[in-house]
Amino acid sequence: MEIQDILFHNESPVQIRFNDIDLLGHVNNATLQEYFDLGRMHYIQKAFGDDLFKGTKALIIASVHTDFMMPTFLQEDIVVKTAILSIGGKSLQMEQHIIETNKNQVKVVCKSVMVGIDTSLHQSIEIPQEWRDIIGKMENREF
Repeated sequence: MEIQDILFHNESPVQIRFNDIDLLGHVNNATLQEYFDLGRMHYIQKAFGDDLFKGTKALIIASVHTDFMMPTFLQEDIVVKTAILSIGGKSLQMEQHIIETNKNQVKVVCKSVMVGIDTSLHQSIEIPQEWRDIIGKMENREF
């Protein structure tokens, strides 16, 4: 899927803080990962509320790939856009973009894989149909 082909239905504004900046005046790459975590958390809370982590079924991150397209600076207004692109048997693929809103520029792209687990058994599980339905409503399509 091309970057411009992704339709995002969820975005989280991020406040850049002074301590997020490195010696070159850019937001530190490790901090950008924290922004993606924030977007991921907002997405999951919007979709599931607090229910996802109340029982023994949960999602964990199995893989993360990040492409840094352009540096992000202190004075920029940014959002993290988050979408789930696909759901397999036991995992789902999430894509996130950090966007500078004034110029609508993609600064950073993160692709991650999350796996369903049973926390009491410490093993992977099939993604429940209920989760597929909830995510489908968030993404305006069926999974």
